[in-house]
Amino acid sequence: MALVSFAVVGRENEPLYLRDFDKDEASPAEGEGAGFVEASPEDDPFGFFTKSDARANESCSLHHQFIIHAALDRFEEITGPMAGNRWRTPGATGSNAMWVGLLCPIEEVRVYGYLTNTSIKFMAVIKDGDDRRQSIREADLKSLFANAHQLYVEYLLNPFSQLRGKIVSTKFDDGLKQHVKSFNEKCGEAISW
Repeated sequence: MALVSFAVVGRENEPLYLRDFDKDEASPAEGEGAGFVEASPEDDPFGFFTKSDARANESCSLHHQFIIHAALDRFEEITGPMAGNRWRTPGATGSNAMWVGLLCPIEEVRVYGYLTNTSIKFMAVIKDGDDRRQSIREADLKSLFANAHQLYVEYLLNPFSQLRGKIVSTKFDDGLKQHVKSFNEKCGEAISW
């Protein structure tokens, strides 16, 4: 069981961030970043300069894009204006109030959702695993979504970021990669014993 894809979707269902995550994030091919000099963190405190994986935001496979798109329809059914706030747990606060939960199982994956107060949707595509550990997975997913939401807020607080455009920040991408790696390692350990 592992998180294989992550998406951030805007208010009007426009993709802000789409990314696949592999267990073995391969380093770029030798000629791929030829002639590119990577900026040091001191030269780039806001995370604007891209690394050799410049198109990381657009590295989502077509298969996972279709799955996210199908789950987005279910997301709208659950959280849309006709549904009201029935999906929210009464009395929930913080990230628990934004947790939508399992949207739908599609093929060999399950899609989970998280909705912010500003109607930004976070979606995680999880490769199916052991259903006996679903409560552990959901607790870790809530934490992952809360961390991704925090990264998104930090990205928006930058005065040079685009409010309604694609997320173009190495800081956001690296932070999300780190949280996803931690989630995959933790859930992998929880399943194995």
